[in-house]
Amino acid sequence: MAIPSPETRLEMANRALEAYKIQPVTVAFLQHSENLTFKVDTGRGSYLLRLHEPITSAFGDHGANVLAVNSEMLWLEALRRARFPVPTPVKTFDKDYVAHVDGVNVTLLKWQEGELLTREQESEATAAQIGTLVGRLHQQATQWKQPKGFTRPRRDARYFENAMLSLWPAVEDGRISAQDYKALQTAVTWLTGEIRNLSQTRATSGLLHGDLHRGNFLLHRGKIRLIDFSMSSFGHFAYDLGTCLSNVRPAYHPVFLEHYQRYFPLPNGYERLIEAYFLGSCVATFSLWISDADSQETLVQRVPLIAREYASRFNNDELFWFV
Repeated sequence: MAIPSPETRLEMANRALEAYKIQPVTVAFLQHSENLTFKVDTGRGSYLLRLHEPITSAFGDHGANVLAVNSEMLWLEALRRARFPVPTPVKTFDKDYVAHVDGVNVTLLKWQEGELLTREQESEATAAQIGTLVGRLHQQATQWKQPKGFTRPRRDARYFENAMLSLWPAVEDGRISAQDYKALQTAVTWLTGEIRNLSQTRATSGLLHGDLHRGNFLLHRGKIRLIDFSMSSFGHFAYDLGTCLSNVRPAYHPVFLEHYQRYFPLPNGYERLIEAYFLGSCVATFSLWISDADSQETLVQRVPLIAREYASRFNNDELFWFV
């Protein structure tokens, strides 16, 4: 999409808020990534306003699908009823979860208080809380009866293959070396082969958060909260584990897994599978950075690290986390 000017995006936000019963005092732009987001203060509480139009098509087109956006809100509501520490969806005047402005789907959530969890704040206690939260999340996903018409994207073999293909322009212009590309491609080929061969059961696959990096965990009064379900999707639960463990110190991995297993089982051969999904999630992230001018320095630094320190070991049948 064409990136809107600050004036245009503020106008869009104010028009979107007309669909809700709140009286905004201030509306502040936050960021534009998978959604265009704003913090809305009313004097009596704060909210997160999301316009579901990504800054790049690499995020997918599910934000344009009202059923997919509504499905995310339905899952959040179910999680709130089950006492999960997640954002609360807010309905419009018409009692819908999704509003519309200029052809864009819009949602509103109550603001979640807390600080983004940093590496310095990590401890055995936070690792235990995160493991418990993710285990409960996967348990709920298998037990919850999804409403008719529920739809979210899929993290299937084609998803990872397309992410890998999207990196090729960076090989052609020299941002990614052919050797590093080949290392990542070999790992992703193993992963996609496994995905196609894995049995799809309620104990292995289902509804995922889809974006369990540290920036989506908040720490509030010593308790962990989980935000940003906009990348929620269907796939193997090891995808969530690979993403999440990459943001937990390896020394705390056993603590995380111990508490996770109190609520949900690990699959057979989980060590290599989780590491493969970690590499697949890295490739998916790189695919988002390819066309983002602000991410080029990070891309150039991060790809060699992942390809040489992790993918190369994986391709030699070595474990890099579970040693």
